[in-house]
Amino acid sequence: MFANDQELFSFVQQTLYVAVVCDMLDQLGYRQQAMHHRLRPLLPDRRACGFVGRARTVRWMETDYIVKEDPYGLEIDFMDSLQPGDVAVHSTDFSGTNAPWGELMTTVAMRNGAVGCIVDSQIRDTIRMIDLGFPVYYTGIRPLDSQGRARVMAYDVPVRCGDVLVYRGDLVFADHDGIVVIPQAIEQEVITLAQEKVSKESQARIDLQNGKSLRAVYDTYGVL
Repeated sequence: MFANDQELFSFVQQTLYVAVVCDMLDQLGYRQQAMHHRLRPLLPDRRACGFVGRARTVRWMETDYIVKEDPYGLEIDFMDSLQPGDVAVHSTDFSGTNAPWGELMTTVAMRNGAVGCIVDSQIRDTIRMIDLGFPVYYTGIRPLDSQGRARVMAYDVPVRCGDVLVYRGDLVFADHDGIVVIPQAIEQEVITLAQEKVSKESQARIDLQNGKSLRAVYDTYGVL
């Protein structure tokens, strides 16, 4: 359907929106693919706060010590491994122990071609990140360094983020409504169905504006 991921990402971002993709995931029985509403975009531009890309996952663990010979460990290795089209997806941190994403992480991600970041925890350096224009979704803002508070124990492994289990390579789509994660095995089907629904919704919108009742429009197109 698409020659490469870049064509796919462009099509999804320009043609679809998160809500309609979520509907199609529901229709196919994947009803737990929308991340929790605690995750919200940092960028103030509602039309440019999202992204489409492939998940690169990070599994964090809480710590109460510093590894002096290598304070950040795999956190640095993960950042240096980011590639074009990647979305950094950080595991859930309910206790809010640290802020694993800030200005320097953003700088590396942008340089390497990553398209976005989801931090189910805290972030910092927010003004600088907004100035950089890099899309980040987060749950809170706190000026805590990860050193001595948390440590990356693995990356590119399945992680739970926003109450969704995310695998490396899953298609991640975010806009102002939130974030959905599309498993690779069904992404083509989901995109095709979403495109069809968008077309129906466009016609339904015209009919509603022309005075038809919602019942009549729904009976015609089957979308709401």
